[in-house]
This record gives sequence, structure tokens and C-alpha cells, in this order.
Amino acid sequence: MRTTWVDGLAARVCHKLGPATCRSDMLPSWIADDQLALATVLTRIAANDIGCSSPQTIGDRLRSTGLVLPEVPGSVVARDLVMPVLRTVRRNGVPWERWWDVGGLHALLIELWAGRRLSTHSPEKVREELTAVWCLENDRLVDTVLDNAEDPFAFLPPDLLHESATGTAQACAQFLVTRGLMKITLPDPLLSTRPGLANRPDLTEVVRRWHHRVDLEETVHRVKGLSPELSTGLRRDLDAWDVQMDQLTSHLTAHEIKLILPMSEDERYGEECLRAGWGLYRAELESDDALLWQPDSVARNSSVPDWIAEEIITCGTRFFHRQAGPHPVWLATVETDMHMAAVRTFMEPPTRYGIEVEEYSDGLRLWFEFPTLPDDPDPPFRAPYTYSLSWVEHAWELLHLATVGYARLSIVRLVGDGELRAVGSIRLDLAEEVCARAEEAAIAALRRLVGDETETIRQRIALEGHDQAAEVAFQICETAKGEDIYDELALESDVVEYESFMEAARHLAWVRSRHAADLLDVKGPSEGDAELKAAAEARQRALEFLRAATGRGKGKARWSDRSDKPSVDEQTAFVHLINRYGRLQLAVCRTRAGHSHFDLVTCEEFPLGPLAGAVGEWARQAPDHPRRVWQDYLEQLVAECSGPARAIIETAAPREFRRLVLSPTAPLELLPLHAAPLDSARTSTLIDAFDQVVYAPTARLVSAVERSQRHAAVVEVLVVAHGGGHLPGLEPIGGPLCEADVIAGLHDSVEILTQEKATPARALHMMSMARIVHVAAHGLTHPNRWAAGLALHGDSLGAATLTSSGVLADGVFSSVDLIILNACRTGTHEGTGRTVQTLRSLESAFLARGAKAIISTLWDITDLQGVVFSAVLHAYLGAGADSHTAYAATIRYLREHRWRVSWAAGPVCAAESAIDAMVPDWRSLLGQQAADNPLFWAAFKITGVV
Repeated sequence: MRTTWVDGLAARVCHKLGPATCRSDMLPSWIADDQLALATVLTRIAANDIGCSSPQTIGDRLRSTGLVLPEVPGSVVARDLVMPVLRTVRRNGVPWERWWDVGGLHALLIELWAGRRLSTHSPEKVREELTAVWCLENDRLVDTVLDNAEDPFAFLPPDLLHESATGTAQACAQFLVTRGLMKITLPDPLLSTRPGLANRPDLTEVVRRWHHRVDLEETVHRVKGLSPELSTGLRRDLDAWDVQMDQLTSHLTAHEIKLILPMSEDERYGEECLRAGWGLYRAELESDDALLWQPDSVARNSSVPDWIAEEIITCGTRFFHRQAGPHPVWLATVETDMHMAAVRTFMEPPTRYGIEVEEYSDGLRLWFEFPTLPDDPDPPFRAPYTYSLSWVEHAWELLHLATVGYARLSIVRLVGDGELRAVGSIRLDLAEEVCARAEEAAIAALRRLVGDETETIRQRIALEGHDQAAEVAFQICETAKGEDIYDELALESDVVEYESFMEAARHLAWVRSRHAADLLDVKGPSEGDAELKAAAEARQRALEFLRAATGRGKGKARWSDRSDKPSVDEQTAFVHLINRYGRLQLAVCRTRAGHSHFDLVTCEEFPLGPLAGAVGEWARQAPDHPRRVWQDYLEQLVAECSGPARAIIETAAPREFRRLVLSPTAPLELLPLHAAPLDSARTSTLIDAFDQVVYAPTARLVSAVERSQRHAAVVEVLVVAHGGGHLPGLEPIGGPLCEADVIAGLHDSVEILTQEKATPARALHMMSMARIVHVAAHGLTHPNRWAAGLALHGDSLGAATLTSSGVLADGVFSSVDLIILNACRTGTHEGTGRTVQTLRSLESAFLARGAKAIISTLWDITDLQGVVFSAVLHAYLGAGADSHTAYAATIRYLREHRWRVSWAAGPVCAAESAIDAMVPDWRSLLGQQAADNPLFWAAFKITGVV
């Protein structure tokens, strides 16, 4: 009976895991001709995957130990044998009732193989094979395995009801049965605590005989007046029986012994839940590169798997858990050299790390603490893994984690402009006390959420959260699109650590601005790089101190006194555009009766992959190309956005909302979504459907600006204008100075900085006192987002450029209602990498430092377009219009070509008169430019709070 079970198990493993690509001539004959040996090899491959070994490493080990013929190339072994096994296991687990227990199945097959091998080979030979071939290094473990036998039931003691050494125990048992004092059958409670016996009648017989032996002894002890002869004979029989039973159990496998032993109710329930969850898998984790390998097998600077990039970029999660078949996967991101040094220390054996269990309102949080560097007084690098026990999926994953006792820790690094680089994966073993607490919490949660209906676990996981999916998507966008200074906005505290953190954050921005100036002046970056890394380390350490002081990251949010969510008024719909695995999703938030409501829409027919390529090609074209290539591309790209625009209209109905706030995602952030057509004739666009269409990175940033303490302005309007020409590469342009003269005539009070007076330092100082700021100059983009900016006056390009990092370092705009960045490409960027942060354009830096609204440009504009836009805009502003009313009226003026007919009165009349004085033939020139690019008006967008 046991042999049949062993052969059946081996056949099932070979059938499920044996790849068709593995030829029999790849294996030595003693494996190829023996299903049990082959099954053991296949599970060995799966067990090595727990240790994060790469397919190449696993294959090389198989070849070096003789489990695969050494003449087979390692690449072939990895491709045709190792990787197919790993794909199957990662999807379905291992093919036995404990599908999650990869190591347990391999250990079982090793023991079964050894028992069968001992029937034909000497113990010395098998010992040598266990150490040299199967790589069992522990002598005590080898001794235990060598105790296994092919037929352990040869040592099975007799049933005391029928036979005993002296006959005394047999006589006593039969007498007690006839008197009804002993039962022949096994009691139901005893079987219910051993559910694994259901498919093992051979082991059930062992338990039955053991029960008879225990029952006999306990019953006899209750009988008084036994003769010495009877007691002696009974003791001899029981001792002889125990010796045989010890021989039997020593020859059984550890798994079989576990089946014999009783399980607690929680253990039984836990395994029932795990079995019910079999088959849960994520398609994105099935690709060959889905899980990182051990660090020494990951190529330096290699990219991370798509699902990890999507999780970080789209969901913004830096520390999260996933389930890849039988493997619990944890991800950690490192951002600084100090973090990386802690990771390297962790990778060097013996590994030293800590895991702390923290209970919170509705779940359990496991804090993984990286090793502390020698003589480092700062807090250790800690990664939180949160399991919300109000969700079946999280409770089930926590139970699985506690049961297997390890996590596959995958580490990636954020470098450069927030790009991701793979570091590698490491097996992380959990301490017994951690597993015990996690298992207890998980089982309690599953009993509460599922009860006895454990067979519904998969269905519940598949269906749960649908009513919350939209809110979750919106909130993770708030994190994913959290700008680089998110923590500066999101955390607020009266502790001294808060001031230290803000000081470190400003210092980092200042160092970045110096580094940006060096880049613009093409200076050597070596010293600057070291200073920059040190500043980044200091900010990160200050942030970690702050989080420790304010409850491990649970600092008070600036808006928490009113709501735990960013505020969206009842006339506004805030729409996050999400690039989710190449498909566009819309996460919409609106407020009704004081409560936030969310919708999630997937635009299935709008793949973002091809669009990203087209946008990249368009961005590489020159706008002044003689064959209108750039303009034709732009019109096609904007037309492609009609699908998402209509989806936005359907979700955020204009009849219900006056204001639409858009937070784009790559590559849509480079396109004028407000100009997306709503009909085939392109007569109606998204901007026509609402009273206001504005942009914002996150609703939290909008909330923070809305609720920030505002200061009264000293200067009503500040104009900063520079026409270039004083430095190589900055061609002289007449538009900025013309704009300054036009604007000066449209307001009662205007301060103007032009040419030599318009230095970055002077401009920032004056901006902090103004209500409206207008900057007209050369706009500069740069692959390094901190070096993008506005070219003003200075002795070199680095000294002359007001960079985004300089704005973050020294900008204070709590009095500024509107900033107009009337220069080329001030609302776009050159970054091509997939990045975590969205603070990449110059406009966002001004917004982050307190300016309420920014008008910026998506592409190059001509001098004339800049002058006309500025004149009409400031004519409305000077007449008392608010920021968006003035912007919308100006866009309408340009888009509808209203300049073709002179205005006799009103703000526009004043604007046109001012332009006439500067450029007499401007109407015909603007008409020509509009004919060349009908979408020229769409270059201007407004971002922030209006």
C-alpha cells in the first residue's frame, strides 16, 4: 500500500513538473529510468528557487553534482529543464496536497529515495550520494535520512487485540473489549485531528494499533487489585510493543510522522484555508524575469521586471508584498548609498537582520530592519510590510507567509531621475515567534471574514474590493504621483525633527541647484556628485528621524484637521490618468453631500504603448521643419486623445461639474489633453465641456496649497523679462521685452525686471512679494530635471538660469496667486525614463513652493504668440478677472481667431491697441502662424488652484 502511494506521488510529480523540453539523454540513466529519482530532481529545482538561485546557477549545480550529465551545456539545462519547472511551480505550486510546501515535498522525496536506495545499496554508498549528489551538508540530517526504509511497516508492531509477546496484553485487551471497557474502532475526534490520514489507510492502521495500546494501558490502570504476575506480563508486552513502534517511526519519513500526530484546530483550519486558495496566481508574475534572482546573477544596472516597475510607478508602493505561487514576495526599494551599504551588509553571510511585528487598527505590519552599519548612530533602514486583516486576500497571504516561514525579498534601487535598477533577491527567513504571531492574527481574521466556508476563499478574493477599487486606484495615484517633495507637504509636526527635515530638504535643493549650474556650464561633476549624494543622504536620514518621532511615518497630514482625504469641492471632478500595464485607466474623485465618491474606468481600446512611441518621435522633430512634420504629428496625437476625452466626459459629466482637474500620466503628460476633440469634426474639445479645465500633479498638492497660510502681496504684478543674446547659445529674442512694455500698460501697478537686473536671485526675491508674476525669457529643458529652467541674466548659463532646483531651494510664493511662465516648454520635460516622481517640469517647482496657479507651455512658442497671449491675458487680469477666467478668455480669443476683427471696447481692445503699437502687422503674421499650426493655442495650459 505504501509503495503504491510512493509510486503515485513520484508519477504525479514527474507528470506535472517534467518539461517536454527535457530530453532523456540530458539525465544519467539512474535518474531517467527511475521516476522517484527524477521526481526528486524536479523538486530540487523548485526548492533551489526558494533560495533565489538563478536558472543558470541551478543548472550548474545539477551538472556539477551529476544529476544532469556534465556534457550538456549549462544554458540548455537552464532553458529546457530548470526554467520550465520554475514556471509551473510559480503558477500552481508543487503537485501534492500541500502545494505551498516546496521544501517539504523535496525533503519527503529525498527520504523516500534514500529508503528505496538502501534496499539495494550499502548505507555507506547512500551516505556518499546524499552528501555529494543531493548536497546534504548536515551530518545529523544525513543520519536521519539514512534511518528511512523502503518498507517501514516490516517493523509494525501487532495489534494487541490479536497478538502480544507473552499473550498477557492480548488477553487483557480481549477481556476489556468483551466487557465494553475498550472500543475496537477509532473515535471520530481522534481522526478529525489527523485529516491527513484520509488518503493513507496504512498510516491509519498504525494510529489504530497505537490507540489500542494507549487505551489498553489507561484502562488497566483504572482496574484495582491486579496480580503482580499480570502486571509484569502486561508491562513486558507493552515495552516490546513500544520498541517495535519506535523502529517503525524511525523508518518513516518526517511527513508521515506529522500525519500521525494530532493537529490543533487552528493548524487544521489554516491548512484548509491554504488548500482552498490553491490556484491563485497573477499573470504578470508568470514571465521568466518576473522575480529577481540572487544579487550575483543580476547584471549591473539591469532593468527591473515590468510588474515591479508598474507597481512602483503606477501604485507608488515602495514596500509591498505579492504572492508568486508558493513564494511570498516582498519588495524593498533603496534610494541612497547608505541604504545600499545596508543592503550589501545584509547580503554578506552570516546575515543579521530583525523583523518586528506591529499591530495597528485593522491589521498587522511587519517591519524588516536591515543590518546597521558599524558605528552608525542613525536609525536603521526599515521596510514596512502591511497586511490589512479586513481583506481576505491579505489575511490569506499572511497565513501563507507564516506557514512557509520565509519571504523572497526583491530589492531594486532608485537612481537618477527616479529610474529603477535591479539589485537582486534574497531569501528572508522569519523567526518562529514572528510566524506564530502572524499565523494567529491571520487565522483569527479568516475565521471572522470567511468562517467555515473556506471553499469560498478564491471567489471572495476575486470579488472583494470591487466597491473600493476606484478609491484605492485614486489613492495609490496620489502616492505614485507624489512629487519629489511629497514628504515636505504631507508631514507636519511640532517636533524638532520636523524643522531638521525641512532644513535638510532645502539644503538638498540648494545642492541640486549648484549641481544643475555645473551641468549647464559643462563642468566636471565628480565633486558635485559627492556633495549631492551626501545631501540626499542627509535628507533621507532626517526623514527617517522624523518618521520615528511622529510614529513611524504616521505624521499628521496638513489636511487631517478637516478630512483624511484630499478635498475636492462639489463642483469639481479630479481625474487621475493611469498607465496600468500599457492600458489607460481613469480614477475619478468627486464630492457629494460632503462625502467623496470614486469611479474607475478602463479605456480598453486605448493602448498607451504605441502612443508613447509616437509621442517620442514627435518630440524629436523640429517644430520649424519645412514639411509640417511636427504639426502633422501633433494633430494626429491630439486626435488620438479623443477616446480618453469622451471617457472623461462620460464619467465626470459636465452637467454635474463645472471644474475638471486633470493629472496626466506618461506619455499623455506631454500632450494638450484640454484640446482633445470630442467629435469627428474637431469643433468641440474637452476645454469646451467645462467652465474650467486645469492640471495638477495630485489632489493632495492642491489641498496643501489651498489650505496653506497665505500672505499679502507687496507687489501687484511683477514682470521678469530677458531677451537673451548675452551668452553663447541664447539667441536674442525681442518678445520678452515687448511683453514687458505691453503688460506695463495694462496694469496700474507693475514692477519690471529686465535684462541685467533680471538675475535669478533678484527674480526669486521679488517673486516672493508679488501677487502675479510674469516671466518672459528663453525656456530651457534638460535631461536632468533639476537643471531645467528659465534663462535670465548671469555670467554663464549656469549662473543665468533660474532652475527648478533653484526654485525649490529658495522659492517662497505664499503671496503669489498666478505665475505665467511665458517661455518655451515650461510645462514639459525631456525625461524619457519611467520615473517615480512627477515633479519634473519647471511649473511643478513653483507650485510646490506655494504658488496657487501656473500658466506654462507644452512646446516652443513664437515671440508673437507669446506677446499676443500675454497682452490679452493681462488685459483681463488688469480688468479684475480671476486667473482662470482670464486664461479661458485668452484661449478662446486665440482659438477662435478673434484677432481678425478689431475690438472696439473692453479689455481686448486695450490689449490689441498695445500690440498695435509694438507690431503693426501682427494680425496677418499671427494668421499665418495659426494656419501653419491650428493647435498653437493649445500650447498654453494652466496648473494648480484657480
